[in-house]
Amino acid sequence: MAALLALLLAVAAAAQDERRENAVKLPEILEALAIDAGSQVADIGAGRGFYTERLARKVGPTGRVFAVDIDEKNAIPRLKELVEKQSFKNVDVILSQPADPKLTAGSLDAALFVNAYHEVEPYREMLAHVLEALKPGGRLVVVDNMPQHTRPRPRADQTKNHVLAPEVAEPEFRAAGFEIVARRDDFIDRPDEEDVKWMIVCRRPLK
Repeated sequence: MAALLALLLAVAAAAQDERRENAVKLPEILEALAIDAGSQVADIGAGRGFYTERLARKVGPTGRVFAVDIDEKNAIPRLKELVEKQSFKNVDVILSQPADPKLTAGSLDAALFVNAYHEVEPYREMLAHVLEALKPGGRLVVVDNMPQHTRPRPRADQTKNHVLAPEVAEPEFRAAGFEIVARRDDFIDRPDEEDVKWMIVCRRPLK
C-alpha cells in the first residue's frame, strides 16, 4: 500500500512539473539558450533552482551549471539542498555580489535570467561581467515581467514593482556589447491572470 501511495505521489509530482514547464515555456527557453550535452551555462538569480535542475539534466554529466544567487539566507541553502538531494555532480552553487556573478571569464556557452534581471541594481556592471563570462557567440537569455500601468514611466518606477519593459532592457543589452538575436514581447501572455512576460535573446559577438 505504501509503495502504491509513493508511486501515485511521484506520478502526481511529475505531472505538476510538466504543467509548470509548459506554462513557463521551458522547451523554448532551452532552445533559445542553444545548449546541449556538455554545455556550460549559468542560471543567474537561480532562487529555488527550478531552472537549475532542468539545465543540469539538459547539459548532462559532461556539462556544468552555475547556480548563481545573491540571497545567502534563503536561495543559497535551497540550491545546495537541491544539489545534494538530486546528487547533481555538475552543478556549482555560487554566492554572487550585486554587480558580480562571480563567473570565470570566457567559460560559458549561455547564461539565463528569469524574473531576475529587473532586480539587478548595478545592471551595467552585471552585464559587463556576464558578457566577459560568455564565450564568443555565447548566449544570454532574459525572461522578465512586462509592466502594465508603469510601462511609460522611468526605469526606477518599473523595477520598484518588479517589472521592466523590453524597450528599456534592449538598449541596455546593446550598450553592454551584446548583439540582439530575438525579442518577443508576448513570450508568455496570460491576460486573464494579468501575466505577461517578454524574452530577449542576446549573443556575445564572435569578434
